[in-house]
Amino acid sequence: MEKKQCKVKVVIRVRPPLVSTEKISVSTKDNHVQIFNHRNINENLQYEFSAVYGSESTQQQIFNDCVKPLLPKALSGQNVSIFAYGPTGAGKTHTMLGTPLNPGVIPRVINELFAEIDRLENSEDNEWEYSVSFSYLEIYQEKVQDLLEPSGSDLPIREDAEKNILVPGLAKKQIHNFDEFKNIFGPASNNRTVAATKLNEHSSRSHSIVQLTVVKKKPCRILHGKIYLIDLAGSEDNRRTGNQGIRLKESGAINKSLFSLGEVVDAINNGLPRIPYRNSKLTRLLQDSIGGTCHSVMITNLAPEERYYYDTYCTLNFATKSKKVVNSTVVRETVGIVKPVPQVRKPSPERKEEGPSQAKLARLDSSTDSMGSDIGSSISPLIKRQEAWEETVNRRLQQMESNLITQMQAFKPPTASGSCAQTPKTKAINELRRQLEENQAQFRELASRHLISPPPNASNKPFADMTNTKPSSTGPQSNLGETTQTEQTSKPGETTKPAAGTKRKRKMTEEFSCSPLFALPPRLKKKGFVSSASASSLHDVKENVTDKKGSHSKEDDLVNSASQLQRNEEFLSTLNTSSVKDLQSLQTVGAKRAKLIFEWRETYGAFTQASDLLKIPGFTEKYLQKLLHSNLVTV
Repeated sequence: MEKKQCKVKVVIRVRPPLVSTEKISVSTKDNHVQIFNHRNINENLQYEFSAVYGSESTQQQIFNDCVKPLLPKALSGQNVSIFAYGPTGAGKTHTMLGTPLNPGVIPRVINELFAEIDRLENSEDNEWEYSVSFSYLEIYQEKVQDLLEPSGSDLPIREDAEKNILVPGLAKKQIHNFDEFKNIFGPASNNRTVAATKLNEHSSRSHSIVQLTVVKKKPCRILHGKIYLIDLAGSEDNRRTGNQGIRLKESGAINKSLFSLGEVVDAINNGLPRIPYRNSKLTRLLQDSIGGTCHSVMITNLAPEERYYYDTYCTLNFATKSKKVVNSTVVRETVGIVKPVPQVRKPSPERKEEGPSQAKLARLDSSTDSMGSDIGSSISPLIKRQEAWEETVNRRLQQMESNLITQMQAFKPPTASGSCAQTPKTKAINELRRQLEENQAQFRELASRHLISPPPNASNKPFADMTNTKPSSTGPQSNLGETTQTEQTSKPGETTKPAAGTKRKRKMTEEFSCSPLFALPPRLKKKGFVSSASASSLHDVKENVTDKKGSHSKEDDLVNSASQLQRNEEFLSTLNTSSVKDLQSLQTVGAKRAKLIFEWRETYGAFTQASDLLKIPGFTEKYLQKLLHSNLVTV
């Protein structure tokens, strides 16, 4: 964030005399102001400023020369401050507000701001969106009060981590044109405290501040600009104003705040390590305007009559010190990063023919981890990929079974005399059997983890011929099919009753393939108990229980991660879109914290991640962890 040095611009405006017969003590020439020296009436005191406007100056001239050139800076993300300073009755409120026929700085700024925004939006190369909102407050007897939604309560003043001053609970109204501003600002101005004194029939008894917020945004970039329009109350001499009671108390609060403003200017000019901004509510709110990051213009109003000489003398001295103050202006910009959507590559035909491997599983896991917030749009390709992989596994297993059966059918068992010696073909069959047993174990492991589904019933067809062949009593085929052994024991013409359990055994055998890959292992028997479960089924159940206790499947992890990401997005969406009332629906978020979250979001923009809550004053790391844990959110 680059900072540029910029001095406070101080201009002088002298109002016309109220009575033409009164003596005048102020004279202007070019950029100079002269008054007589009260210590030596034979000489004059001369002051030089950026611009000096006499009694013949107009509202339009003041606006065009001093204020209008600063509006583009607010549209480029910088802060601008215009405030009127001077003694009571010098014309500060007239300069800032004016009249319906002769409007002042505030209405002219609003009108020109929307005219500039319309011009930019209608340009051919425009790619920005603009939004304008404003707040309106007064400082009355060292109390900050909201004029848009008056409640009578004293609003606190806070400072965020970036040294920005904000007022939590201050109402903010969105406006789209000058008419909307006029309809809101007019009734709000009636809430400001005004009273009559001997020196001024409509004396402002408070300092008022209008804060305009201009947001200029486009994808991945947001500029925040602010315009402060400040009408300060005038310093008063109670011996001349005749203030009593509440008016005397108001005058004391006004003079104290203006004295604190002078202390701040002196501390800045003298280079003191501590600037007493906290001595007053006024200096606290003007911290950004004097010695802060604003392009500041101070319009100093003077009364030309000789009876205001001492007030004019003090005001010119303060203005001379103020023009030495240097601000460091910055562009307030928020840059967002758009994360690219990861693309899941479709498996090529060559890679589809490959069997299951750890590399494929690793790529599947990495792709699911990298999906992030787009898990919903990427889950469908993953499911299709897994289904294709399962189909490949089943097809390859069926091919291996059919090859084995073909070799076993072509094999002729050796005679009884040579049964003890193993021929090369026997060794090959045993090797194939061992490989199939390993494949069977691997298949059961994958099936128990729900990574693949069991092969369809159509896999029984290649083995239909095996049920009709009579295996020999010796050799590797002696374990193929128990139904053929039952048929050999019965003689032709005899009607023997099947033994107990034969129907049940035959029925179960028909449901499975007679391939060694799916052969039924021996049943587990116990004295006084006949188990219908097999050793492999009990082993599979045991493995499933162990898997459920020890770890989750990959599909469960995928679903859990997707649901957690969705929960995180819902939490972030609640922070960025909910009102103060809706924010209180979050666990551990009460009314005060909801207001802080809402005001921070309205001031600085949407939250990009949950850890942005740490930027809010009062939100600690410990509370953030508690908030996320209570709302089932992970970082």
